[in-house]
Amino acid sequence: MELKFKSLSTRKEVDLIPYVKDFLANNLDTTIYVGCDSQNERYTTYAVVIVLHNPGKGGHVLYTKDIVNRIPDRFIRLWNEVEYSLQTAVILSENGINPNYIDLDLNPDPKYKSNQVLRAALGYIESMGYTPRCKPEAMVASYVADAICK
Repeated sequence: MELKFKSLSTRKEVDLIPYVKDFLANNLDTTIYVGCDSQNERYTTYAVVIVLHNPGKGGHVLYTKDIVNRIPDRFIRLWNEVEYSLQTAVILSENGINPNYIDLDLNPDPKYKSNQVLRAALGYIESMGYTPRCKPEAMVASYVADAICK
């Protein structure tokens, strides 16, 4: 996925790293959430989001969207969500911006099929030095990504 991000409020493309650094310089108490969601229809649509949340001021959303040939295998589609989130977090970190959380749209309840990916995803993200969150705590980025996918 080519990570060309847009601001949700303006729908205009942003130069990601300078944009986020400028935002953080002007909003010191910002929490950074990264997340991804996908939807399968005729094609598979992925949405990766960075949510910059500042208490009292609300959230600011940056997103990128990618449409690929339909991925029928659930594990692969969900694992790609993990990879896209991690890729985004690494790009931020390599540029001195450390995400607080990577939100995963995966369910800890075994009755849900996304649970098949959960343990591997949590271990992978933690081994890379990031803090993962899953449902029900991972609502910020995963809900925003879900809305952008649709």
